[in-house]
Formats: sequence, structure tokens, C-alpha cells
Amino acid sequence: MNCLRVCLALLLLWRFSALPLSAQTALKSPDEFLPHRLGEQFTPHHLQVAYFEYLAANSPKTMRLERYGATYEGRPLQVAYFSSAENMGRLEQIRQQHIAMTEPGGQGPRNGNSPPVAIVWLSMSVHGNEPSGSECSMLLAWQLATQTEPEVQQWLKNTLVILDPSLNPDGYDRYTHWYRSVSNRRKNPIPDGREHVEPWPRGRTNHYHFDLNRDWAWATQIETQQRLELYHRWRPHVHADLHEQGVDNPYYFAPAAEPLHDYITPWQRDFQTQVGRNHARYFDRNGWLYFTKEVFDLFYPSYGDTYPMFTGAIGMTYEQAGHSTAGRAVITSSGDTLTLRERILHHLTTSRSTIEVASQNAAALVENFRKYFERNTNQPQGPYTAFVIPASNNPHQVSALCRLLDRHRIRYGRAGASMRGIKGLSYITNKDTVFDLADKDLVISAYQPNSVLLQVLFEPEHRLTDSLTYDITAWALPYAYGLEAYALKQKIEPKWGFTPYQAPEVRIAASPYAWCTRWQSPAEARFLARLLERGVRVRYATQPFSMGDQHYAPGALVISRADNQALSAELDGIVQESAREANVEARPIFSGWAEKGRDLGSENFVLIRRPEVALIYGDEADDNAFGHLWYLFEQDLDYPVTPIALNRLSQVRLSDFSVLIFPSGRYSLPESTLKTLQEWVRQGGRLLAIEGAVRAFADKEGFDLKTKPEPKKDTTATHTLSKPYQSRERDRISEQVSGAIVQAEVDASHPLAFGLQGRYFSLKNSSQCYDLTAGAYAPIRLGESFASRGFIGSRIRPRLKNTPIVAAQRMGEGQAIFFVDDPVFRCFWEQGKMLLYNALFF
Repeated sequence: MNCLRVCLALLLLWRFSALPLSAQTALKSPDEFLPHRLGEQFTPHHLQVAYFEYLAANSPKTMRLERYGATYEGRPLQVAYFSSAENMGRLEQIRQQHIAMTEPGGQGPRNGNSPPVAIVWLSMSVHGNEPSGSECSMLLAWQLATQTEPEVQQWLKNTLVILDPSLNPDGYDRYTHWYRSVSNRRKNPIPDGREHVEPWPRGRTNHYHFDLNRDWAWATQIETQQRLELYHRWRPHVHADLHEQGVDNPYYFAPAAEPLHDYITPWQRDFQTQVGRNHARYFDRNGWLYFTKEVFDLFYPSYGDTYPMFTGAIGMTYEQAGHSTAGRAVITSSGDTLTLRERILHHLTTSRSTIEVASQNAAALVENFRKYFERNTNQPQGPYTAFVIPASNNPHQVSALCRLLDRHRIRYGRAGASMRGIKGLSYITNKDTVFDLADKDLVISAYQPNSVLLQVLFEPEHRLTDSLTYDITAWALPYAYGLEAYALKQKIEPKWGFTPYQAPEVRIAASPYAWCTRWQSPAEARFLARLLERGVRVRYATQPFSMGDQHYAPGALVISRADNQALSAELDGIVQESAREANVEARPIFSGWAEKGRDLGSENFVLIRRPEVALIYGDEADDNAFGHLWYLFEQDLDYPVTPIALNRLSQVRLSDFSVLIFPSGRYSLPESTLKTLQEWVRQGGRLLAIEGAVRAFADKEGFDLKTKPEPKKDTTATHTLSKPYQSRERDRISEQVSGAIVQAEVDASHPLAFGLQGRYFSLKNSSQCYDLTAGAYAPIRLGESFASRGFIGSRIRPRLKNTPIVAAQRMGEGQAIFFVDDPVFRCFWEQGKMLLYNALFF
């Protein structure tokens, strides 16, 4: 940045932060409250919390602070409300009037005496190592609380600002604590310096290394769940999500790049442009570089801009140059020095500009918001007006889906009556099908306020206007939950409320011979985990069998008194308590005689060895992939797992573990490590390699997985010269897969496929293709012709034919299991969890 630009920036910052104390009603600015000036050092999260508490305690007429939850590490999550004193005095009335507009027939304040109030929500630093948003929040809060500037006073007369200063306190503190511990006393702008090279796992993610900006729709993380509860209490008109990007990319703001989802309305698109033009006015005045309509699209529904869009708001992402590589100052590739103070200033400018535009258009925002929900209720946008989940589905998976719908305020119910000859698109066959609607089927009508979000999450496929997109391109929830489902073009409304599944209570007069439980969902895996932790010996069935009138598929669990004589007096209580905790049905069996299939003493029932699990982490492991597995074991399965550093693997006594998991990553394993792992597997170990980790074992001696040869490319000079330079990026994506759903062929007799009901839809994020040699088998694979949803490049699709999704190789007494696709991607692919649990226990 040249001298003139620096001077302009500092003058503007002075204007924002150096007002005389008398004009601030004696409220301390961040520079006066903190032990450092903003931009000179990163602020610990507890000091940020303390400053917001100080502001709220000393400006009760213009600010209110609400703590809405806590992170996994116990740090507080909070939002601050700012408006005029008059508006703050009727805050709950404003909220109720606003929410009333989202309900059928809602009018809000249109004809009342109260003027329309625009609601602006600003979310700061969802990625913890993009800290300038959180740093900016303190200065912005001070300005909104003191309201000494005439323009701020004017904006807040008809605008309510909701400010979340840190969406990810755990990641923010991870990064800023690290930075303060390694940085020089003086700012060191040299990019190769220690303070610019953040170590694994970095502060981008939350405690479990989840990217919270990919979790809005799936709501797996506690931070997201608590935020959504508050978000739907308010449903703002405008939501801006403030991030950082690479140091050489100056500043991005809306309007967004293509692809934009078809359900984003013309009003939403136009308002994004209006906000962007106002930002540009300030940036032009100060000579700051920026770009729009590039890179950041509005397609994937789980971002902090798209999710608000699909719930009626104007959702926007702002990206400031910086990120963890910037520190407090960094030399960019152009030779300029980018400072933290400048980054704060740029985010402050777009935050204020957003509030300004909302204030200037408050009436239009309120009216278009009302129309949005009125249209949702009366004229749903998409081709499908209802979705049906038959009662024949696994009740645990249906209940899990309902819990997610509840988080998103999507309404559903029980059909309440039978109807014959209903026509709908089957998710399994991908064809229009005639089926009978049953009384207990789950019905989700699109005639409801959150219609758009429902359709976005349920429609089998969405039109992709540009294949150059930022994330996955298919995500329909019936596939993710492994459910039989139908999308209907006729209006069907549920007649009754839907009651989530509750396992029946079992009463016994005498101790049974054994207990049996079906294996059909993650709930049974939690039940099994509890039993194993309590020392119960459990067997699983490798073939179907029937006990009395109850039929059990392969994978069913059997807990016999004969196997648990040491627990005989306690066994029934342990089983019943574990079943209640996991909400599964455990049936007492009073004879080992099977009506069909093998008796309970047969070798058909295999004893489950309690797995001792180690999970690899470190620089070569993908931090997100590691975190998804870590979370899965701790929060979903509630089962012990031991993270082990890859660089210490040679020092670890592997005999202490029976399962070793390599999460997706980019590994370069030396031959000595590969041989050690092979010997451990031969002795009975189970090696699980997931997605990117599979490459570390493919084509290596002793492993029966080979990289599928690529077809020969036309490398002639004429072919190369004929391609325009700017088309080469698009040419490359023809060899890529952008998070597509593929329908696999399933060998239901194989233990890895137990509980899948003979079908599996895989979420494919990798273009890696493999062949198997004689020693390996793929119970779940793509066939010669496979159905898919989402984007698969034209060149890679033929190579995917007849390739494994999951492959297993027997090695001595153990096994190596290769997951070509990550079965627990972001922990929302519920069906994939069964694959992992099968590999873990069977």
C-alpha cells in the first residue's frame, strides 16, 4: 500500500476510534480498555468477552448482551444487540412482530404505528485463524453502543444490529494463543517467519476440528446447534459472515459468483448488488482494492451466506486479505505490507456499510421478507410440493432426520390416513413410481414457511449453472440417511403430529436364555459400545435367523447368558439399561432353538472382540477428517479412541491396539512403516484407511489395491495449442468429482454391508480410482452403469466404472479395509456411519 493510501486509512481509523471521551459518555474504547491497541496484538477471547460485558453494563439503553451457549471447551458464545434507546426498550415486541411475518397470514408492523425495523446480523470469525472480524467487533460494538456519530444514530433509529463477535472461540483462542507465544516483540512481516506458519491442526476449526462454516445445514456441532436456536428466534433480514482469505487477495464482497442456486430470489440477488455498490463507494474513496462476483458462490446450503439466503435473509460473505499467514503484519507478493490494523479497518467499513444500506432500505427489506414467507406458504418454488418417508424405514434414522428438521424449524407430520396410487419420484430408483401412502408415513409438505430450505435439503438434484463451484454439489437428506423416500408433485398435508421412535419397554418375569437386537442404525452401534464397555460379551450373526415370530438379518446382536456367566446376576440389568440409553429394542429370548436359520450356539454367531482403537493425527492427516472421526467416537458412538501422532508411530506398541485408523490425508509412509503395519495386521490387527489415506497403501508391496491406469491423453502439439488459455481450468474439472452422490452395488452378505438394507449411496469427493487384485474384495462398489447426483467430470466418470467404494483385504489373522470414499464426511452422512461401525466391530 502506498503512502497516500496508508494515510487515508489511518485518518479514517482515527475518525472511528479517537473521538473525545466527553462524546463517548465516558465509555472506554477498545484501545483504552485492553492492554494493547487494536491491531497491535491479538486479543484473548476472555478479554473480548470482558469488553462486551463492560460495554453492556455501561450502556443499557443502547446495548444488550445475551449469552446463548458455550463451546465444547467451555468458552461462552454470545451476541450483542444494538439499536436506538426507543427500539431497545421494545426489543421483544420487535422480535415478535418480525417473527409473526414469517407465519401464514402474518402482517407484522405494516399497518401499525411502529415503523419497520431492519434486522442485521453480523457474524465474526467463524474460522478462528481469520481473526480480524473478531478484533473488529470490539471497535464496531463501541461505536454502536456510544452512538456519538450522527450517521450511526440515524441508522439505528430503524435498524437492530445483532453482533456475534466470535462464532468459534475455541479455534480463535487456539490460533491467537499460539501466535502470541511465538511472535516477536516487534512485528515481523517476513512471510517465512515462524509467526506466519501456523502448525497443525491450526485454529480454523472448532474443538473437534470441524469447519463451522460448512455445518449450518447439518448442525452436528454444539456451536451450530446453539446458534441456530437463536438465529430462528430472530431470522434477520440481512446476515453478513466476515472471513479472511489469502494475503494476496485484497477484499471480496457481494454480489456472489455463479453458481447461484435457483431458489435465490431476484430480490435477494439485487440487494446483494446494492450492498456491494455501497461497499465499493467507500473502498473507491480510500483507494482500496476489492473484487466481486468471483470464487465465492451461493450453491452449497451449509455456508453462513447460503443458509441465511434459504431462510429468507440477504446472506453475504466478506473476505479480507489476511488469514493466519498474515500475523500482525506481512509482506505481500506485491511488496506492500498488510497490517492487522488495516484488516480491522476494512471489515469495520463493510460492517458499517451493511448497516447503512439496511437502514436506508428498511421498509423494502421488511416487505420483501414478508412476501418471501407468504410465497413459501402459498406457492412453493420448486417442482416438488411434498416429501414422503415411508414408515417401513428404520425408525431410528427417521427420528434422526426429524431431529435435524426440528433444528431448522421445518414442519412435518404423520400422514394420518392411507391413500392408494400416489405418484412420486423414488429416491432409490430415480424414477417416477406409484406407491401407497400409509397412515404412519412421515409427510413433509412444502406449503410451509421454511419451504425453500426444505426443498434445498430434500430435492434429489439441483441445477448447477456453473460447474466451477466451491464445495459439494449433492446432499439430499434421504440419501444421507439411507431412507426410502418419495418426492411428490401433488399437495399432501400431514393430518397428525409425528411421534419420534421410542423403543418399547421390555418386562421380564424370569432371566432369558439370551437377548437379541437388530443391527440397522447407529443407535444399535451405541448400544453395542455400551455393552462392550461394561464387559459384556456379544456375538453377531453372519446369516439370517428367526426366533419365534421375529426375523433377524445378518449383523443382529446376541447376548447370551452362556457367554456372560461372570455377569450372570447383573446381565439383564446391564442389557436393559444400555438398551434404554441407546433407545433400542432388546428382545429376551428363552431358547437357543431357531425357527429358521442356525441355532444360537452355531458358528454362525461370531464373538465380537472389544476394539482398542487408535486414530492417526499429525501434519500429513487432514485436520477436518481427523476431527470428524474424533467427534464420531466421542460424541456419536461414545467409545474410547486414542489419537496417536504419525511421527511417533514407530515408537508405539501397536499390540496395545486392535484397530488403527488413518483418516484422509496426504501420507508418505516409509517402507519400514508399511512393513510394520503389515506384520501388525497379520497378527490380528485391523487397518482402516480412509479416502486420501488409501493412496498411502495402493500400489505398495503386500497390499492388493492398485491405482487404476489413466486413459492415454492426447498430448499432440495441435491438441494443446488449440485450447484457449482461459479454458484450461474448466478443462481440468472434467477429471474431478465435486461431492457427487453415487449409487453403489452392495453385497449384503458381507459384514461390511450389514445394516444397509442392501443399498448404499456414497458421497464421492475424490477422483481416485482403484483396481483390486485377487487378494482383495469390494463388497460395496460402483458397477458398469451407476446412477449419480451432482457433478462428475466427463472424463472421470468412465474411469469410476467397476471401482470399489469399500475394499477389504485379508492379511493373516487381520484385515486392511480401504474406504475410497469417506463414510463419515462432516458427520452428516448418517448411512456411512454404519460402514465404519461394521469395520470397527465385525
